[in-house]
Amino acid sequence: MLPFDDLVKICSDFFTVKEVIAARTLIGQFLPDKRMAVRQGSDRDKVTKTLTDIVKVVLDPANCNIPRFYAMDLSRLPPVSVDHVDVSAILQELVALRQEVQTVAQHSCEAK
Repeated sequence: MLPFDDLVKICSDFFTVKEVIAARTLIGQFLPDKRMAVRQGSDRDKVTKTLTDIVKVVLDPANCNIPRFYAMDLSRLPPVSVDHVDVSAILQELVALRQEVQTVAQHSCEAK
């Protein structure tokens, strides 16, 4: 879970202008009613403004026809600080692991 501005900042620091423009073009193909603006200015301004547009489009529930994108190479993902980790997901994982360990322990005791 990342705040909007943090997501745009992390992505704008990581992705190149070419990658951001390619993403805008790809997402634009799935928006028949809208046209994503071509931003002007320095490369940094273009990237930031275009990424802001992309995130707004992706977060808009009316755009349910946009495909889901997945990272093919996890090593290319930008790092995210501990401040943005979803602690509730980690706790749910921990609870599930504890239950699994208890189940395995019970089965091993019954097998003896």
